[in-house]
Amino acid sequence: MAARILSAAVLGPIVLLLVVYSPPLLFLVCVGAVGTLSLFEYFCMMRSMGLRVHPSFGYPAFWVLLAGLHESGFPAAAVSAAVLIAGFLSAMWRRDPLRDRATGLMADLLGVFYLGFCLYPAVVLRFDFGEKVGLHWTILLFTVIWVGDCMALVVGKTMGRTAFASQISPNKTNEGAVGGLFSGVAAAGLLQHFWCTDLPLGHVIAVSLLLGVFGQLGDLAESMLKRAAEVKDSSSIIPGHGGILDRIDSLLFAFPALYIYVLILYS
Repeated sequence: MAARILSAAVLGPIVLLLVVYSPPLLFLVCVGAVGTLSLFEYFCMMRSMGLRVHPSFGYPAFWVLLAGLHESGFPAAAVSAAVLIAGFLSAMWRRDPLRDRATGLMADLLGVFYLGFCLYPAVVLRFDFGEKVGLHWTILLFTVIWVGDCMALVVGKTMGRTAFASQISPNKTNEGAVGGLFSGVAAAGLLQHFWCTDLPLGHVIAVSLLLGVFGQLGDLAESMLKRAAEVKDSSSIIPGHGGILDRIDSLLFAFPALYIYVLILYS
C-alpha cells in the first residue's frame, strides 16, 4: 500500500502539470509515449495467449494513426483504412502459418485501434474546445476517474459483499462500484463549485455519472484481457500499481465518452 501511495503522489502531479502547461504538440507526444508503453504491455499479454503479434507493425501503425487523427488534412476514415490495409499487407507476406497470421493481424489491429482511438480524444478535449474550457473538462475527467477508482477500492475492501463481474474481475463488488460512482460525482460537484464555475452544474453532474460508468467499463475491458492472458497486472513498471495500461484503463473509455458528450450535447 505504501508503494501504491508513493507512486500516485509522484505521478499525479506530473500528469497534472503536463495537462496544464503542455502545448498541443508536446501533449500529443506525451499521449503517444503513454500509448506506446501501453501497447508494449498489450503485446506481452497477447503473447501470453499464444498469439503471434508483430510490434514492428503495431508501433508505427499506432503513431501513424495518432498523427493522422491529429492532422486535420487527413480524414479519420482515410487514416483508419490506410492502417487497416497496411496491417493486412504486413500479415500477407509473413512466413507464419496462415492461422497465426490471421489471429496475429486481429490482435495487432485491436491494440492499435484500442489505444489510438481511445487515447487521441484526450488531445482534442484539451485543446479543441478553448484553452480554459478544455482544461476544465480535462481536469474534471481526471478528478472523477481518480477519486472514483480510489473510493471503489476503499468501499469494496471495507463494505463489498456482492461480486460485480466475478469472471472478469473477481475482486470488484457492486458496493465498490456504486461507492466509486457517487464519490466521483461528489468530487465533480465540489470542483465545479470552487474552480470550474464556468461549467454548468447540470452538465458537470451528467458528465461525472457518464465518466464514472465508462471508467468502470474501461477497467473491466482491460481486466478481461488480463484474465484471458492469465496475468494479474499488465506489467510491474509502476510500484504498487502494476503497468501503464493498468493505470490508464479507466481513462481509455472515459476520454471518448467525454469527447462525444462535449461535442454533441455541450458545444
